[in-house]
Amino acid sequence: MVLLGGCSELRHASLESEKPLEEPAVSPSVSSKDLLSCLDNLQSIEGKEFDAKFELAEASLMSGREVDTLHFICLSLNAKADYEQFKYGTMVLEQYLDEHPDSGKDLQGFRILVDRLDHAIRNKWSSWKTLLNDKKALKAEVASLEARIEDLNKQIEQLKNIENIMKSREIGQP
Repeated sequence: MVLLGGCSELRHASLESEKPLEEPAVSPSVSSKDLLSCLDNLQSIEGKEFDAKFELAEASLMSGREVDTLHFICLSLNAKADYEQFKYGTMVLEQYLDEHPDSGKDLQGFRILVDRLDHAIRNKWSSWKTLLNDKKALKAEVASLEARIEDLNKQIEQLKNIENIMKSREIGQP
């Protein structure tokens, strides 16, 4: 019985595959697979080429075509993108998802990863700023301590001079 059930499913699938394939009326939605493939393809792009492609993608974004949206989001996630470009790309991704509530769970998951990346970037910047502030405070403290050391060294020299004067007076006294 199990064998027959399996065969009927195969036969049903083969009948469906014999139907002529029609072009979809609407282009397929952007998927996380498309974005990840694009990221992989553009990972070794050079700086000037990235800048040119990003500028072109930003201009093409206004066309409203999904392929342009995909390309722009992809470029905004590239390692060569600055934080403003990245944030613009995340905004475009959010807008795309708002306009396409039927987009797959994979793209929703991709958005979650992008949000986590944004959070990590902000944490990195926050930590970096904290370290810079700490470095400035430590430099100021070191300068203050060096000035204090210099003052103490002067006082030591003065005490040595006073001691030498006292010794010379003691030697000169009968």
